[in-house]
Amino acid sequence: MNKDPRMFTSLDEDVDNQEKITFGDNSKGKVKGLGKVAISNDNSITNVLYVQSLSFNLLSVGQLCDLGFECLFKKKEVIVTKEDDNEVIFKGFRHNNLYVVDFSSDEVDVKTCLFTKTSLGWLWHRRLAHVGMGTLKKLMKKELIRGLKDVTFEKDKLCSACQAGKQVANTHPTKAYLSTSRVLELLHMDLFGPTTYASLGGNKYCLVIVDDFSRYTWTFFLQDKAEVASIFKKFAKNAQNQFDVKIKKIRSDNGKEFDNTNIEEYCDEVGIKHEFSSTYTPQQNGVVERKNRTLITLARTMLDEYNTSEKMWAEAINTACYASNRLFPHKFLEKTPYELLNGKKPDVSFFRVFGCKCYIYKKRQHLGKFQRRCDIGYLVGYSSKSKAYRVFNHATNMVEETFDVEFDETNGSQGASDNLDDVGGEPLRDAMKNMPVGDIKPKEDDDDVQVIEPPSTSHVPQDEDKDVRDAHEDTQVTHEQAVAQAQDVDAPQPTPQVAPRRTSHLLQDHSQDLIIGSPSRGVTTRSRHALFIEHHAFVSLEDEPKTIEEALRDADWIMAMQEELNNFSRNQVWTLEERPKDARVIGTKWVFRNKKDDQGKVVRNKARLVAKGFSQVEGLDFGETFAPVARLEAIRILLAYASSHDIKLFQMDVKSAFLNGYINELVYVEQPPGFEDPRYPKHVYRLSKALYGLKQAPRAWYERLRDFLIEKGFKIGKVDTTLFTKKMNGEIFICQVYVDDIIFGSTNEDFCKEFGDLMSKEFEMSMIGELSFFLGFQVKQMKEGVFISQEKYTQDLLKRFKMMDCKPIKTPMASNGHLDLDEGGNPIDKTLYRSMIGSLLYLTASRPDIMFSVCMCARYQAMPMESHLIAVKRILRYLKYTPCLGLWYPKGARFQLVGYSDSDYAGCRIDRKSTSGGCHFLGRSLVSWMSKKQNSVALSTAEAEYIAAGACCAQILYMKQTLLDYEVVLDKVPLLCDNESAVKLANNPVQHTRTKHIDIRHHFLRDHVAKGDISLENVGTENQLADIFTKPLDEARFCMLRNELNVLDLSNFTKR
Repeated sequence: MNKDPRMFTSLDEDVDNQEKITFGDNSKGKVKGLGKVAISNDNSITNVLYVQSLSFNLLSVGQLCDLGFECLFKKKEVIVTKEDDNEVIFKGFRHNNLYVVDFSSDEVDVKTCLFTKTSLGWLWHRRLAHVGMGTLKKLMKKELIRGLKDVTFEKDKLCSACQAGKQVANTHPTKAYLSTSRVLELLHMDLFGPTTYASLGGNKYCLVIVDDFSRYTWTFFLQDKAEVASIFKKFAKNAQNQFDVKIKKIRSDNGKEFDNTNIEEYCDEVGIKHEFSSTYTPQQNGVVERKNRTLITLARTMLDEYNTSEKMWAEAINTACYASNRLFPHKFLEKTPYELLNGKKPDVSFFRVFGCKCYIYKKRQHLGKFQRRCDIGYLVGYSSKSKAYRVFNHATNMVEETFDVEFDETNGSQGASDNLDDVGGEPLRDAMKNMPVGDIKPKEDDDDVQVIEPPSTSHVPQDEDKDVRDAHEDTQVTHEQAVAQAQDVDAPQPTPQVAPRRTSHLLQDHSQDLIIGSPSRGVTTRSRHALFIEHHAFVSLEDEPKTIEEALRDADWIMAMQEELNNFSRNQVWTLEERPKDARVIGTKWVFRNKKDDQGKVVRNKARLVAKGFSQVEGLDFGETFAPVARLEAIRILLAYASSHDIKLFQMDVKSAFLNGYINELVYVEQPPGFEDPRYPKHVYRLSKALYGLKQAPRAWYERLRDFLIEKGFKIGKVDTTLFTKKMNGEIFICQVYVDDIIFGSTNEDFCKEFGDLMSKEFEMSMIGELSFFLGFQVKQMKEGVFISQEKYTQDLLKRFKMMDCKPIKTPMASNGHLDLDEGGNPIDKTLYRSMIGSLLYLTASRPDIMFSVCMCARYQAMPMESHLIAVKRILRYLKYTPCLGLWYPKGARFQLVGYSDSDYAGCRIDRKSTSGGCHFLGRSLVSWMSKKQNSVALSTAEAEYIAAGACCAQILYMKQTLLDYEVVLDKVPLLCDNESAVKLANNPVQHTRTKHIDIRHHFLRDHVAKGDISLENVGTENQLADIFTKPLDEARFCMLRNELNVLDLSNFTKR
């Protein structure tokens, strides 16, 4: 029994039938209520009577024993100890045949505080998203919030949930002045993720926007980084409209989700200045970086409180943001962000503990007389669109927004629901009237909201009642139907004929209006196998593990391996079976890679389980293995076509693509190292689909993708079988495949979205967005055209070969730089030399200016000498001087194919063979080039030029056939040659002494000239652009030809 109502954590005063209590002097005391008193964070005493006129609080010995304490009564004292370790909790003394404990006495050794005046403070600490006690104390002292009375906030103990979620290292100093003077003058933006698992709505990223002046924060949840631009545009439009002020500046890091064409074009259009933090300097964007950390620690703490399902992480982040906007006062202005935004102190009386158990009234259902009136669920947040709570209903597996809910913030430990309306006597319904409404600018109503209850169903005629029940039943659509509707935006949506209600909103499969984020591709859930961690720790930044033992010591790599095995389960790749006798079993191993973005930042830890395919036997374990991949020149053709026709290109990556390919052979593999089944350690897996490392895996994946696209109406290319096109209503859609990386675009951008949805339904996609980084190419799509470079690869190349501090030079090869065997020179490391040549050859994919010099040095890989190494290092010195050069594909040029052909007669000093060179343009876009030593010795300049022209003719024929799939029909393609004899030799089929020995295969040039496929024309030597591919040039000539090839520096263009 208790005499002080403030000591109750819950109190039910509806006890009219309770008998009076008789005291020792036969006097009577009236029972005013029945409730519960918390004696610690984990334990409460229930069925405590609130008795009027009681002089002392009476403690139940029985309930103390039930809570795990032991009571030892001696002649003169009583000792209460813990049952498990016999620690003394408190002592009492005997007085007038009663055992008394005076907690106010200094002589009492109380090691565990059973109940203090701050118990309500700790309860509200839990209710208010575990915001720090110092902050709450400051809010109360300065009366910055309403709704709390007679609550003391003192940090007299530690909160275990806070320690688990918030404990951090020492902080760094912050800025000591205010740099803005109004709302929306400066917005800080950042994106954290991807999380290692999807939220309830299928989201893996969170966009955080912080207003610099008020520190008010908005959060938006995304399935892909590409959604940032559209979300920011929508936010900026709504914010500027609601606040009636303009956004002046935004600040973000250099991530491609912020540094892209869409955002820059929008900022230029509306006059917003976009500032970027320096690379690898997150401190310059510290406002939002710190806010990210605050939100994540609060969310992690709230999830830990009641072991709430981790799929609710987005709800927890949203609730943490909701709370922090109302509870963290500005450092200088000493007002909460909410008050700075709305001019009114926030009311927090309606807050309840995140994840706590709740009882949801079944208001929309027709119930029988004896059916239960509520469902059980738990709190997941507060609605921004109405005065209601967001709760997860266990009975329906849905998130609901409802007004009719009661909370049990002890999560039912007392076995019954208690009324926790202890907010200074203010009922929950009255507190809910103070809920603000609004997403961008929340605002409380000045007048009380009058809640009008709907008429009782007993007054509804029988036929109408049936209609209402039928309409309700129509809303319970299946999960598959909901996903299909979410994915098919054009599909008509059923509109249930249900009478409108003001106080409750149901979400079926998390509809667009109420779910956090955009569920445009349906609802997906994913199991989670690790703790919720901070955004900068979603990936391991350590070196890639070399062995499975190293990986198993890192939680992030364990998560990556588990994710890979989850992919196997989702794709039904294998089946665990008993090891068959005399069967060949292929071993498996883990391969670990850190995936990086175009800035070199680690964005994902990728663990790949691969089969040891080297042990496969042809004819037994595999048959055909060839799988086509896109040529780099085919990708450049697509980029040139897109630039000329003003098409925006997108890219997608199929997650674990090879796991989607079916195999026909019977293949067994060992269990993955470190993840053997403890029940069947000797069993093996029988593969149903391809596994990385198997020789037939690439072909199986290509056939699966090819068959799927053809089934959906796509047409495969006649020459390039990795090109797929589709024509619809005069529009064309183009798709280029490079194993699991896909580039696509269309003259109608809606087709791109449909294609993304189509692929997402069939395969799991790890990334869909605007084309920016592909196969080492950095692609910038701008208003004036497309720029392709390998700047990051160039920098990595210089670092790898320790040439970052070398002296730059303006040309890759001296004008007299012809090399020979140098048999008397000093030999060098062959492995190093070949590694340098191989790396430079890949760089020529976007740097035609080094093509000739690299190919010249590549001729001496068999026995490299010091002079050859010096020539290679000169190329690296040239790259040091021009790291940002790349190919520029301008818009607006006439889309015509033209070729240039040239040769350097007897240029090789060793065998006197000539060098063929050539390049091909689509409009003003250079898409193909070559520099190659001829196979035979030419006896004249005309013969050398004739052979070079034949090689260029073959390339032109290939490109003409490829362009037919783009609906580009070309008649006679000009091929420009600066040797008149070679031109006449092709146009006049005359045999004479100087030409009769030419190999017959080179005369196919003459055949195609006669057919009219090409037109071999003469061009002046000064205008021969292929000259750069056949001989070393002086600086002036080299730079002039390089500019004519449109090999330019990105800094020459205005950033848009």
